[in-house]
Amino acid sequence: MLRSPEWHLLIVWYFFLGGIAGGAYFTAAIADNFGGPRDRSVVRFGYVLALLLIGLCGILLILDLGTPSRFLNMLGTFKFRDLMSIGAWMLGVFGIFAFVSSVLSLSARPETASLRRRWSLVGTIAGFFLASYTGVLLSNSAMPFWRDARIMGALFLVSGASTGMAAISLLLFLSGDAAGEGFKKVKRADRFAMIVEIVLLAAFLFLVGSAAAPLTSGHFSTLFWGGLVAVGLVLPLVLDLVGSRAKAVGAFAAALVLVGGFILRYVIVMANA
Repeated sequence: MLRSPEWHLLIVWYFFLGGIAGGAYFTAAIADNFGGPRDRSVVRFGYVLALLLIGLCGILLILDLGTPSRFLNMLGTFKFRDLMSIGAWMLGVFGIFAFVSSVLSLSARPETASLRRRWSLVGTIAGFFLASYTGVLLSNSAMPFWRDARIMGALFLVSGASTGMAAISLLLFLSGDAAGEGFKKVKRADRFAMIVEIVLLAAFLFLVGSAAAPLTSGHFSTLFWGGLVAVGLVLPLVLDLVGSRAKAVGAFAAALVLVGGFILRYVIVMANA
């Protein structure tokens, strides 16, 4: 990749929703395999949300390419160095995992649940790849700023996990299931993910150095510091810590995490667009 790709908001949304899908599936798989009956809502919401978002990602990719035939051509010819080709293939693979998990989550039979749990552990690998591969490929490009960010894949992965948990938390609140144990567990896990994301973001800025000027002091600085760091990371973390017993506060914090996850991908992608 020798020049800046012609990317726009469709691709930013594609990256964002793909990250949520991977994170939501991972959260559901962990709750499915290591949780209990009280976590059933987390499992159901996580698998179904991942499936729906994968479908939206496919639509966004087709819209970006212009015609459905180009998307089908990408599925027919795998190109390792083509970001959209990898994305199309991973959407298909992860979509299969999400679809099967969603269907199996509708049954309460013990043998079905056992199959679903084993299936989801393998599917989590595809979810992790979908959440992180964009950051990895960006960091392996020849473009300034991106090429210096060797931990961008890890940053996108943790952000995907955090936004996936936040999306499930928000759905639990809106559906009236926030009083259950599952909501508390997801919120605790999301707090840990936010802390890791803050550490990785600091390491990201350190490694990139002066190349991060467009984010830290340039055109995107207000959005980066105010939108991502303050509103999307620090504020929801503080709200979760001081207002952990208030479900509405937790839901508001989850919404802020989603805003921060979108801004993260927007400023990083557009910094070289």
